[in-house]
Amino acid sequence: MEQIVESLAPLTRRNFLIGSALLFGSAALNGLEVHTLPAKNTAAPRGKIRNLLARQCSPDALKQSLIPLEQYKPYPQIGNPAWSQLRPQTSAALLAAGEKYLHHKYEAPSATLFLEYARIGNRSDYERVRTANLMALQALVFAECIENKGRFVDDIANGVWSICEQSFWGVPAHLYIQKKGLGLPDPLDPIVDLFAADTAATLARTVYLVGDRLNAINPILTERVYVEAERRIFNPLLSQNFMWMGLPGGKRRDDLPWDDTPAGEVQPVNNWDAWICSNWVTTSLLVDRDAARRVAGVQKMMVCLDNFINTYPDDGGCEEGCSYWNEAAGTMMDGLEMLGSATNGRVNIWHEPLLRRMGEYIVEVRIAGDRYVNIGDAHSRQIVDRDKLFRYGKHVNSTLMVALATADLPENYLPRTVPAIFGEAALRAEPPRPSPLLKDVWLPQTAFMAAHMQENSPEGPFLACIASDNGKSHSHNDTGSFWVYLDGEPVIIDLGGESYQKQSFDEHRYELASTESAYHNLPTIGTVQQGVGSAYRATDLHYVADGAISSLEMNLAEAYPAEANLHEWIRTVEINRKSRQIFVRDRFALNMQPSEITWSLMTCRPVRVEDGRLHLMPRPADHSAEVTVDYDPKTLVANVETMRLNNPGLVSSWGPVVYRVLLKTRQPMVSGQSGLLFRPATA
Repeated sequence: MEQIVESLAPLTRRNFLIGSALLFGSAALNGLEVHTLPAKNTAAPRGKIRNLLARQCSPDALKQSLIPLEQYKPYPQIGNPAWSQLRPQTSAALLAAGEKYLHHKYEAPSATLFLEYARIGNRSDYERVRTANLMALQALVFAECIENKGRFVDDIANGVWSICEQSFWGVPAHLYIQKKGLGLPDPLDPIVDLFAADTAATLARTVYLVGDRLNAINPILTERVYVEAERRIFNPLLSQNFMWMGLPGGKRRDDLPWDDTPAGEVQPVNNWDAWICSNWVTTSLLVDRDAARRVAGVQKMMVCLDNFINTYPDDGGCEEGCSYWNEAAGTMMDGLEMLGSATNGRVNIWHEPLLRRMGEYIVEVRIAGDRYVNIGDAHSRQIVDRDKLFRYGKHVNSTLMVALATADLPENYLPRTVPAIFGEAALRAEPPRPSPLLKDVWLPQTAFMAAHMQENSPEGPFLACIASDNGKSHSHNDTGSFWVYLDGEPVIIDLGGESYQKQSFDEHRYELASTESAYHNLPTIGTVQQGVGSAYRATDLHYVADGAISSLEMNLAEAYPAEANLHEWIRTVEINRKSRQIFVRDRFALNMQPSEITWSLMTCRPVRVEDGRLHLMPRPADHSAEVTVDYDPKTLVANVETMRLNNPGLVSSWGPVVYRVLLKTRQPMVSGQSGLLFRPATA
């Protein structure tokens, strides 16, 4: 499959940035001027240089349309009657959540807590403290907005002050961005990562919603937020080009070991871009009192968000998988909403077909219930943000997204953000629709196929396959791997994402079993597994869907390094709806005879082996039937390994044990073919 890369006229972006800087004043010039971008923008290896925001709204139009800080009121503030008109159950739940944090003791991260990541690779202890502090602050703010009696204000003040006192708003795992690298945060080198931006936005919303009440205690509380946002967010973002922006000049990303872009050159961007941009624009729009800098910040943010959108292929596929939809396309939506509301609708690209496809990706990878196709670091179970789905679906007029957002909406659903709180009435008023499951999905640039037996039903076999390359963000070495489910329950699986540790994002990432091709549903040639990076890819894709049969054929020869000696490896995956069976066929030819070839199959089901047949037995909680897998016992011998899982992320998906079936050739083969036939016991 060819990557889609378009050239960018070098002066276009440069003139755009410098022109905007001149409009906004010399103070913004250093932050906005960037080097001429290369003809091939490596920030978007699978996308196109579209620059939708730049083309839709010029710097001059942005400057003229941006609502001044004192006039910008995107949400009801404390004292607005809208807070007393919420759904009674929601008001009660938000009030109760705030009451849990009355007299909350905000924990200050210690130096040794910071150092846990650099010393032993543990990131969870620090992140637990950070998350607890921010959750407490947000819950207290919402409770005070609802009650408006001052009962929560002192605890809000303590939260604001405590967070401002912290030397760093990000997380230790991201300190590789600073010049001194991992360890303790350098106060002279403020860097902006995902969580620094998120913290800033939380404080900005706090000041916006209840700033008057904080000022009544002491005006220095809100002034401190302004000062810290300027020091930690506004000035660094304008004076530097961080690697996540898709602009030249950034320090090399240590968390992308599969990418070898040199430091200072344009590096690939991922969910960081959209997520940070969303929080950046929120903070700028709500609290930046420097009018020229506020405009400059919003304009540069639009350049960065364009770079994020540019990374997407025309089919809208999210290369990071379903777990990142909320923080990729979903946070892009948050940023676009803020831009639209702050410009009286002048910034509006929702009519672009790509945005609808980006949104509907989350529907396209859905298997059943809360199960999704977990490509890369994604998890098989997902809690999709219903509010984001609904608002996004309304923006792009997607009945699929709206249906997924509203189907079987729990009575106890609780909105957890300001837009969600004031959007809940519309969400609940939406007429119910069936929860969408698509019969056939084919994303040609993402190289992903999926097939249910019938529309909007999880019953029967389900097949999915990824046939892209191994250089995606959060990528595993998995091109050509496939998933089989039955009645919405897992049969042949992808382990998916682990709970992150230091090794998840360093040079040893691809020594984790969950990332290796030998622990996906793929062949190993002798001892040679698939390679790391975008050069290792499936080619010659042929997809067919005629109603009765859906199939994908690919050549996996280029997915393996040269030492595999592959001439060709033609894999075909197919679901036959008439027979209710799934076929996986491999036809191969090697340039040199290997010692053996081993096919791996990953399953969460106990396995019983017969001569020529595997029995994948239902687990105690499963409602689906046994699945049998036929293979050729004359050429293959089967063994089953029991894998004990200890990573919390994997255990939460699969329990403490999964099984790896190994089908090995009985004798060396330089060419041949192999087939697997999957069928439910009732078929």
